[in-house]
Amino acid sequence: MSRHRLATRALLAALLFAASPAAHAELTPGTPAPDFTGARVWINSTPLSLKKELRNKVVLVDFWEYTCINCIRTLPALRRIYTRYKPYGFEIIGVHAPEFDFAYRPENVRIGTKRQRIPWPVVVDSDFSIWRAYDSNSWPNKFLIGSNGIISRQHGGEGAYGELERQIRAEIKKEHPKAAFPAACTIPADEDDFSPSRCGAMSEETYVGTTRGSRWGGEIANREGFQPGKTASYVSAPQQVRRGFSAHGLWKNNPDDFEHARSTPAPQDYIGIRYVGSEVYVVMNLKKGAGPSRVYVTRDRKPLPAARRGVDVQGDARGRTFIDLREGRMYYAIQGEDAGPHELRLSPTEPGVAINSFTFGNRCLTKFDRL
Repeated sequence: MSRHRLATRALLAALLFAASPAAHAELTPGTPAPDFTGARVWINSTPLSLKKELRNKVVLVDFWEYTCINCIRTLPALRRIYTRYKPYGFEIIGVHAPEFDFAYRPENVRIGTKRQRIPWPVVVDSDFSIWRAYDSNSWPNKFLIGSNGIISRQHGGEGAYGELERQIRAEIKKEHPKAAFPAACTIPADEDDFSPSRCGAMSEETYVGTTRGSRWGGEIANREGFQPGKTASYVSAPQQVRRGFSAHGLWKNNPDDFEHARSTPAPQDYIGIRYVGSEVYVVMNLKKGAGPSRVYVTRDRKPLPAARRGVDVQGDARGRTFIDLREGRMYYAIQGEDAGPHELRLSPTEPGVAINSFTFGNRCLTKFDRL
């Protein structure tokens, strides 16, 4: 994925903080690494400092977000690297900078960290102060810090795992010249997993919400348009948009999401999207006071075939397919899709179900855990 596409999330985050400095390039190699200052929530660890507990260690600072598919797809490589080099004093610090409103809450970050089986320390950066200190502008974004406290590498986005591992070895050798590593790096050389010719096409990330959608990649096909802060009744739109979604039924227009607002069961209400890609992921959450809810899922207006069901999709006795929404996170909706265009519709059965975004994968981006 291009850095421009990855950076749109971060640029929006910066806009939400009026006091933030203007966006800059990330801190470059050769720059002293900023420390993790202030009273913060830490997960999997007590508070850590580069000047104290992490002094003389090689540290990878990983800016991530628990609903971010680009971050989730990096985790298998990071787990291998962490297991392999932690005995040599290597450490990863996950800096969680939130994207959606529900991801600001430390208790949700804690649940997401556990769900994704992240073993390294995570610091909750919901005020984006660590993010700003590093001038980060994408999720995921990695800064490798040598044992001298100086940044030696920065990489935004997915991939380049073999290159990262080789540089970690080099930094450890500077501090421990006699360190004996495994004979060779076992992470294969990087390939272009975003190449349409090699891996197939996939749709662009699409936000659902009046702020994120209208500014950062999510047109609405309905003629009623976005109605910020209002609850609007939408009528199915026959027209299509290049990158966006359509709505039908009663939906509250929130900055981060569209919230289902009908109090009586209405299986005809939906948020729909036209897509291309091998996999489809959707970020959803439950508003305050809403309990677990069933969201029915259709593909081209029919229940999902078994071979196309993501791990979060189930079938009922009547042949319908659905996702049980219990918490705010990314849900796996479609897998093993063909190369053609299709339509996905999500139909909540209760008020308070909120839909945030759709993201996609191709046939190369499949080697990660669906947790």
